[in-house]
Amino acid sequence: METIRMLKRKTPMAKEVKTMKKTLAILTSLVMVFAASAAMAKTVEPEDTDLEHLAGKTVHATVGAYNEDSKVFTVTVYENDRFEDEEIAGLAAGDILLAGGRLYTVREMTKSPDGDVMAVMEDGSEIVFSKAGDDEMTARSTDDDRQYMHAVSVVYLPAAEGIVFEDNSNPDLEQEMTVTEGLEGILKIKAEKEENSNGLDFYATTVTLNGNLEIVKIHQDFDVAQ
Repeated sequence: METIRMLKRKTPMAKEVKTMKKTLAILTSLVMVFAASAAMAKTVEPEDTDLEHLAGKTVHATVGAYNEDSKVFTVTVYENDRFEDEEIAGLAAGDILLAGGRLYTVREMTKSPDGDVMAVMEDGSEIVFSKAGDDEMTARSTDDDRQYMHAVSVVYLPAAEGIVFEDNSNPDLEQEMTVTEGLEGILKIKAEKEENSNGLDFYATTVTLNGNLEIVKIHQDFDVAQ
């Protein structure tokens, strides 16, 4: 009889152990499911479309410091992020997107009011993709309408004789833009902009180069973050 009583006392403990084993089995299954889902998620990056030649082109760029000794500007050249159509068409929840140098996790894919492909990200941001050629797309943010870009090179470029700066950054001006000619005047404007705003930042700034890779024109448009 004593032996039977001892077995009865152990029975609840055995049930608890069995329940714990079932719970562990369920948790293990869930972990495996999540791991499998993570393994299925893909990462989409922009195509490598670095500019091969700069001579004679107009490119987005951040115009940095001017070196008085070597007489050159430090210019960081940027290019629009470009994605393959098929990769964007295949994006799904959980996928990773690299745009503008930042990583985003896709929450859902939908359409923009204009009918373009749009990805809604986990952080709430929205990225719209538009056709840019036969099989490529560019991306822009719905928050500020900026194109996503990436830096492709840093170059040290001299100013051409007669260099001009076209300032179209003030939306309150009645005329289309103000034009300043000559390096001395441009350097003064550049210093003022760097003190009071983002300076000559690539989102709103382009530089035009001649065949000798001299800067013949700097153009700046309005930017919401200036």
